[in-house]
Amino acid sequence: MERRLPKVSIRTPWHKSGGGCWSASLGERGCRVRVTQRSPGGEFVRITWIPGRGANWASLKTKSRTEALKRAEAFYRAVVNGENEASDRPLTLGELWELYQREASGYRQNTKRTQRQKKSAAERLIAGLGTTKRVEHLTLNDVDRYVQIRRNGAGWPDGRRTKPVRATAVRDDLCVLRAMILWATRERKPNGSWLLTENPLRGMRLPKEENPRRPVATYDRFVRVREAARELAGSAPQKRGRERWVRFELALVLAEGTGRRIGAIRGLRWSDIEFDPPAIRWRAGFDKRGRESVVPIPEHLAEEVRTFKVRLGVIGDGWLFPSRSRDEPWPRDIFGELLDRAEAQAKVGKLAGGRWHAYRRKWATERKDMPLVDVKAAGGWRDTQTLLTCYQQADEETMLRVMASPVKLMSRKTSKSA
Repeated sequence: MERRLPKVSIRTPWHKSGGGCWSASLGERGCRVRVTQRSPGGEFVRITWIPGRGANWASLKTKSRTEALKRAEAFYRAVVNGENEASDRPLTLGELWELYQREASGYRQNTKRTQRQKKSAAERLIAGLGTTKRVEHLTLNDVDRYVQIRRNGAGWPDGRRTKPVRATAVRDDLCVLRAMILWATRERKPNGSWLLTENPLRGMRLPKEENPRRPVATYDRFVRVREAARELAGSAPQKRGRERWVRFELALVLAEGTGRRIGAIRGLRWSDIEFDPPAIRWRAGFDKRGRESVVPIPEHLAEEVRTFKVRLGVIGDGWLFPSRSRDEPWPRDIFGELLDRAEAQAKVGKLAGGRWHAYRRKWATERKDMPLVDVKAAGGWRDTQTLLTCYQQADEETMLRVMASPVKLMSRKTSKSA
């Protein structure tokens, strides 16, 4: 008896989102295919959900709504009729990246900045390994070749040349590749089989920087840079220039006093700062890990922030570092540019391998004798291992205390019985 094909009906008509992307759905309740665009005017993709199989998506290779709907309908019929050959085709690196962006919850939970960083890393990986490279065919030799290309900046398949980088930059790229592959080994296709049956790069060793550059700022450096910021504010010809340097000085004070990333500091609003009792609410939207926290601050830091508020004539709520034209904080690059100018004015010299993060390491290093769990929570670290290995640094004063320890190891005396 001939198998009866399922009825296909459009559950929703074509709808245009606020961002200009068209979408529609077809199929029956509980077994559906959604046709949509990722960008206005771009190719359509189909997103499939089948009970017991889960979600799957792929490009329909067309920008035509009529053709996209036709192809999605043919795919739907084939899936329900057990003829889903498309889901059995080899997984390429380019397709894996597209799937990872859309389906991986870990990626979607990242901040916009982290997503941009991962996207850049994925584009480099695809350029170095090939967008049509079958993921299951990746080898450790492929990884070694990619490492050499990134380290030297030469040897790209498309002939491009890039700036040579250190091991840490290559490691970041390979971490993205590893995350995508591990996600694929835990994701199923619509037919119930695994997206990737095994990890082809099992045993991959990430490049390690033998001499990592993790500069640490000092308090006297902070004082000199702060004085330079005041000098630049005083010599600024216009009010806007003076106000910008005052706000930069505020950012410097907060970085030295809280140990937070400059990305978290730039996202502060005046309503995030409490004065009774003194505390700062760090917003999830500007946290690297997407977590919100409220951390108490000492009275003297709260008093300094209150002084800045008076100097800036702040009334009501608003960003601590507002942009002129839009309701958003300063771009990140402004903080780096102003820090460079203030350090040049202070004649302290640039720290190799670090700008604002040097103050975060300073804050962590100054608190080496305090409970790790409290330092981690106050500074916004995810785990104590990262705090110990990347932020708390050895310093001469502490090492001298270790070397000058008066405690000597002695043998235990035993008494002989008569």
